Amino acid sequence: MKRSGAVILLFLAMALRADVVLLEYFFQPGCGECEKVDAFILPRLEERFAGRYELVRYDTGILEHYLKLVEAQERLGVKSGEPVAIIVNCGVFLAGFREIDRELSRAMEIAMSDAVGLTGPAAAPDPGILRKRAETFTVGVIAAAGLVDGINPCVFATLVFFLSLLAVARIGGRKLLLAGSCYCLACFLTYFAMGFGLFRFLKLFSGYRRLQGGLELAMVAFLLVLAFLSFRDAFRYRKTGKADRVALRLPERVRQRILKIMRSGLQSRYLLPGAFVTGMLVTALESVCTGQIYVPTLALMVKESGTGGRWVWYLLLYNAMFLLPLLFLFAAAWRGTTTRIFLDWSRKNVVYGKITAGCLFLLLAALMLIL
Repeated sequence: MKRSGAVILLFLAMALRADVVLLEYFFQPGCGECEKVDAFILPRLEERFAGRYELVRYDTGILEHYLKLVEAQERLGVKSGEPVAIIVNCGVFLAGFREIDRELSRAMEIAMSDAVGLTGPAAAPDPGILRKRAETFTVGVIAAAGLVDGINPCVFATLVFFLSLLAVARIGGRKLLLAGSCYCLACFLTYFAMGFGLFRFLKLFSGYRRLQGGLELAMVAFLLVLAFLSFRDAFRYRKTGKADRVALRLPERVRQRILKIMRSGLQSRYLLPGAFVTGMLVTALESVCTGQIYVPTLALMVKESGTGGRWVWYLLLYNAMFLLPLLFLFAAAWRGTTTRIFLDWSRKNVVYGKITAGCLFLLLAALMLIL
């Protein structure tokens, strides 16, 4: 509130001085173009127009500031994804280092010669504008991506094997529930931690438009390839019924490594710690397969990260949906469902699972392009 009051007082003071130009500078910390604006344009501006303007800085990593930028873009009819922008007297929107470098001096001269002052403080930004802009990237899409990832044949087959090991070891009842809970908790924490780290890594590219653009194009191409392979896998499996004809599956060496880890984990004297460690290691190894959905979804979250900490809730939602099938299988096993039933169900639904994954890949690619 104190900061908002100070800004309003600044606007009122400038309204009485029509020859003073208001410059609203929107930037991102660590942004290469922002650093060039600071190093080259602002010193030149001060040298030429000292005392004739007021510069207000807005860090768009702060939700309130980002909302103000969105409000200005909506009001002026501007669509820009540049990480740096300067608005002259609430009416001229300059985006990107090149445009600012080329047009700022001219915009300043026009603003001063026309004596265009402020008629009053700018309206408070409306959070609804941000929600409208992000409506194509809905919670439903993230939830669907997490759920499809959770019923991934790689994850499903591995978990069925783990349940069969528990059955052979005659672990049931309360012990089965505890072992399953430890395993699922380990999967959730490990997958969330991996997603958190990958998000922060992908976020590093967001301030560099060319790198980010190249990464996004590569991601779209990757998703299209995955969609093609998913549909082809569905066709091949429906025709032959052979799992070795499926392209999108765990490499055999990784699969054997996972099976070995599971056997070792259950041979431990301590069942619950063994189940927890097994869940951590298996989740890390399975990321070779599950990352096909996870990484593109994280890339989309990066594009929405201007909304402050919302991406953390997106990540929690994704991982909660990823965990649901695992919880369902453990609950069904506890109620007496045999692994044979799980295996039969898995074989019958490979085609549907592959088609669903292919459609999700296409949807993620479309969202990447639209956003």
